[in-house]
Amino acid sequence: MLLRIVNILLVVWMAMLSPIVTADNNAKATSQLRAGIAAFKAGNLERAQTLLESAADLGMQSRALTYNLGVIYYKTGDLQNAERMFRQLTETRQRSLAFYNLGLIALAQEDKSGARAAFREVVDTNDADNVTRLAAAQLEKLGETAPLPPWQALGSLAAGYEDNIGLFPDEAASTIEDSFLESVAAVSGYLYRQGKHGFRLQGQAYAREYDSEDEFNSQLVRLDTNWEYRLDDYRLYAGIGGDKLWYGDKPREERARLSGGVSTPACAIAEERARCSVSARAEHVSASSRYDAYDGRHYRLDARYRARLGDWGGGLRYYLDYDDRRNLATEREYFSVSPLGQTLELSTRYYPLPDLEIGGVLGYRYSFYRTAHRLRIPEGTWIINRIDKRLSLSVNADYRINDTFSVVAGWRGLHNNSNIPRYDYERSTATLGITVLL
Repeated sequence: MLLRIVNILLVVWMAMLSPIVTADNNAKATSQLRAGIAAFKAGNLERAQTLLESAADLGMQSRALTYNLGVIYYKTGDLQNAERMFRQLTETRQRSLAFYNLGLIALAQEDKSGARAAFREVVDTNDADNVTRLAAAQLEKLGETAPLPPWQALGSLAAGYEDNIGLFPDEAASTIEDSFLESVAAVSGYLYRQGKHGFRLQGQAYAREYDSEDEFNSQLVRLDTNWEYRLDDYRLYAGIGGDKLWYGDKPREERARLSGGVSTPACAIAEERARCSVSARAEHVSASSRYDAYDGRHYRLDARYRARLGDWGGGLRYYLDYDDRRNLATEREYFSVSPLGQTLELSTRYYPLPDLEIGGVLGYRYSFYRTAHRLRIPEGTWIINRIDKRLSLSVNADYRINDTFSVVAGWRGLHNNSNIPRYDYERSTATLGITVLL
């Protein structure tokens, strides 16, 4: 009986003493946390680690304690414990800071894929703070395109000159040439973005107005919506879109489009920053009565490789076009507008100054028209499958005045060699303009 009474009194005494002990431990832990942070700021990492670990052993739970321990472990090379600390913060208000440090840890472990994933978690929050900008810079170093703001708008206005607007053949006695004004407006942004998912909207408008040759004026309006998903190093997208085109100030055609693709920066050959992509699209074309030969479908498969190393950049692009159009038939002749085209482009860029880009693109296109032409010639009827070999060269320069304004200049030349002489032609175009990025 006496023993039972003693046990009861002991339990009551311990219960009364517990708040006193807890309060004492909390005060001691708080003191050690403050001393540990002070030692850390003074550069004494060993003492800082001892004090902070002691505070943790006393049962202290604090985001400041967890974060500072993570930083100390990272600086002392204890990456496993550093990662364990920062993982505890990924579901807190310090989420962006935690993922940024997890990206640094992955880099230290030479895990580029993990680093990209962590840095993307930071930039996907869309916070306009220093941590987001630092994460964007890290992605840029890893070959990722610097993330854009949630919405971005671009406008440009250029003046130019073209020496063969109508693509008259080389054998023609004369050509049509004229000056023009060219304008572009574009807007893009995310209607929704959360974590790895996003829904993106892109709109474009283009117009070229000739000084006197109004029948060659052209205008285009384009709208695309894409659902995006990020999977480790890969960005996948699928979407729908449409175009409306005017030519000679009259409606020419409308297009409805399905598209999809994948891109990744994990395709570097050596030390370059690179990005590769493969995309496909299918379009249904509805032409106006004047151009009803172009009714039908258009398909494209597009593969690209782009890279930059130091002051140089470049790329390689191959795309395959397949057209299935109505074609043009008259009483005595037949013209195919349904080629199978293959295009290869090699581009290069050089940055002699941080704000100046000089570049060029060399391209070759081979087009085979699957349905034979039927043409009237003096000797009678000529039946032949049209084959075109087109060589193109363009050079351009872009000088960035500031983050908003750029001056751009360019020249492009085309030389088309066809097995049907009437489709041989040359054309060159020069432009000078200004671009506004918002």
